[in-house]
Amino acid sequence: MRKLTRISVESETVWVFRGARVCVAWCRQCGAEVDVITLTPDSFAESATSAQVEQWLGTGKLHLWQTPEGTVHICVTSLLQSSV
Repeated sequence: MRKLTRISVESETVWVFRGARVCVAWCRQCGAEVDVITLTPDSFAESATSAQVEQWLGTGKLHLWQTPEGTVHICVTSLLQSSV
């Protein structure tokens, strides 16, 4: 008789962005109006958060763009999908 063991792993992720604002903007990659996080240079409170965002940028899953004024926007929809 064979015994089957199932293991479930749950995890929780917390991101800390300081000085970030949330607004609605058009994401070209989603083709829709989405919530975006507006970042300032000091928005990444922890180096781990910054490193994770850089990793997602490398995969092409994270939608990020810079306005002509220099403001950086991250699409929240892509941020949530990237973290899965």
